[in-house]
Amino acid sequence: MDVQRWHAAAVPWWVTKAGLVGGWVLAFVVSGAAGEAPCTTARPCLPDPLFALAVVPLLAAPLLLLFGRVLTGCAMGVLFGVMELALDNDPTANIAFGLHAAACAVVAALTVRSRADQRQAAGPVVVTLPDMPPPRGVLRIVAVLLVLFGFLTFVQYDLSSDEVAGHVAQASRVDAEVVEVKDAYQVWVELPEGQRTAFEPLAADSYQVGDKVPVLADGPWVRMVAEPEDVTWWLTLGGAAVFFAIMLAARERRRRSLWTGPVTAVRVQAHPLTVRRILLRYNREDVATVAVMTDLGLDEPLYHDTEEFGAVWRGEEPPPAQHEPAEVVIAGEWHHGGQVAVVVEGEVLATTTLTRVRPRHIVHSAHLPGEPVTGTAQVELPHAIWPGDRRLVEGVVLALAAVGALVAVHHYPDWVVLGLLGMQCAVSAVTRFQPLLRLDAGAVVLYTGIWSYRVPWQQLHGVRRSGPQLMLAFGPTGDVITTPQLPDPEAGEKVMGARSRALIAFHRHENVTRKLNASLFVGLGYIGLFFFV
Repeated sequence: MDVQRWHAAAVPWWVTKAGLVGGWVLAFVVSGAAGEAPCTTARPCLPDPLFALAVVPLLAAPLLLLFGRVLTGCAMGVLFGVMELALDNDPTANIAFGLHAAACAVVAALTVRSRADQRQAAGPVVVTLPDMPPPRGVLRIVAVLLVLFGFLTFVQYDLSSDEVAGHVAQASRVDAEVVEVKDAYQVWVELPEGQRTAFEPLAADSYQVGDKVPVLADGPWVRMVAEPEDVTWWLTLGGAAVFFAIMLAARERRRRSLWTGPVTAVRVQAHPLTVRRILLRYNREDVATVAVMTDLGLDEPLYHDTEEFGAVWRGEEPPPAQHEPAEVVIAGEWHHGGQVAVVVEGEVLATTTLTRVRPRHIVHSAHLPGEPVTGTAQVELPHAIWPGDRRLVEGVVLALAAVGALVAVHHYPDWVVLGLLGMQCAVSAVTRFQPLLRLDAGAVVLYTGIWSYRVPWQQLHGVRRSGPQLMLAFGPTGDVITTPQLPDPEAGEKVMGARSRALIAFHRHENVTRKLNASLFVGLGYIGLFFFV
């Protein structure tokens, strides 16, 4: 196997996860900013069932691209681009999503070519998998249930459409008076007999108190003539269910197709990264990672107990001799995102997907990065270690972006994607305004993106340094958290000094505790502002 050629043949990850997804966001924002022709009585905004179905590929494209389903995501981008050109008369939206569809088509062609090159670089060895393909599992049941759910939503759409048509046939047309415009998106009107009702028109800011609005009234059922009732969201929901069922069925078919004939196979070394993720190496070069749902029994314990690991982590003892990594055969679609089978001693133990090798914040306890911090420094407790000026500036920019997104969504409620981006900015801003570490008399508190860990000093094994970053190992399983860059050059020595002083005193045994970080609650509060303010 030519590992360097195998990696070089792949389409870079940022092309799909940054380029195409970012292009989709840009096309969405541009098409939304262009605006649409206002709904009038002469030209009402009628529900469009075909466009309701087109929403499925519209939303599926970025999600599939983010989760590594490149070809399917590109196909959805091209499909929506074609439907946009056929169904929408807005030239700005046509150009935006047309360009995005063209980019998806180019990336799909490059992906097909790169996968062929990767399969060729993997080598000419082919095997036939032993045994029989696994029985059809829970995915088949889920797919059938999704198809049934989709059928029921289509039936519900038909019933709702008939109900709306019945109301329209019996309704009388009257002129209602606008009595209030609330929150820039809600319009309250009063009918001649005194009945009041609220609408959420597409352009609520175009209505003024005292305007006359033609409506159709059938008892309590009241709808605007310019914007009839739209129940096509049932079609969107049903189309999404059926599409997801097709995705599951296609995934199951790809998995079972591994047994239909000879497939490419490579013998690689397997290095456990976490409980369910394995790093594949060939001739000491990282190739890919795979996630498995079952324990393959490949991990031999490197340390006899936690005390031995702690001593090695602190540099007090030499590391034990590394075991020879277990070897496995990976057979199947030898490219990023390909379906493969893990074969050990002639038996298929699992089927999974090849994914790229990426750095992780939490590393395996057998790994010894950097150099141990052996010195100590005196520090007054409690003491907080804050991030540098760069992260604080990033926090200010992200906070301003979150506020700007909230203001924009308040004026343009249809731009839901801005609300989601604003929530991400708000959550990221909170993490940059928090201390990275807090040293107390009884424990050290480690702040991460979602969780904060309170680690008693007895449970902290030590600190290792790699440039401006620190790696702290803690807990009975030797979990490791890597901090961002720290401006304090003596941060590691301060942690070890507080640990040494705490270990002199007598403390009762405490366990490592974990709780949700404040960033999650800020994100939930942001969602509340997004929906209810």
